[in-house]
Amino acid sequence: MSDSRKVRMTLESVQDGSSHLHTYRGEWFRKEKSIFIRYSEPAALNEPDAGEVRTLLKYRLDELSIVRRGVIESEQLFVQGLRRTGRYHSSMTSFELETDTEMLSMQVPDGKGGSEEAAVLPTELPFTLEWKYELHVGEQTSGRFHIRLHIQEETSE
Repeated sequence: MSDSRKVRMTLESVQDGSSHLHTYRGEWFRKEKSIFIRYSEPAALNEPDAGEVRTLLKYRLDELSIVRRGVIESEQLFVQGLRRTGRYHSSMTSFELETDTEMLSMQVPDGKGGSEEAAVLPTELPFTLEWKYELHVGEQTSGRFHIRLHIQEETSE
């Protein structure tokens, strides 16, 4: 089963108390027991010549993976209550990283789905993915993050 829709995403990221809000356009689709969200973003804000990064999020119950490809390449995996290894690579640096996920959940307006309930993924938009984690590089904590990604169907304006 595959169902695809154009979407608008609002990404709210709080890092160590500092909040940032971004809006992206992309594509949402389902395959079997996973939801995928694909979009492109600039490698550096306010630097249009810095290049582009293609991002693919894959959510299945209790697990979120984020893979970025382009001038920046990274892989992150989030599983509530667990620490998972990932990587980061750019022309300037390359390193392994770890995500220690405190919370991962999906909110659907009608109350269906979510990390505590039965294996139900939303079949309709909108929905929100939310996760909190500590990022570790080497043995050092690099930051604490709280992310909310709201996905809704793109409307033609």
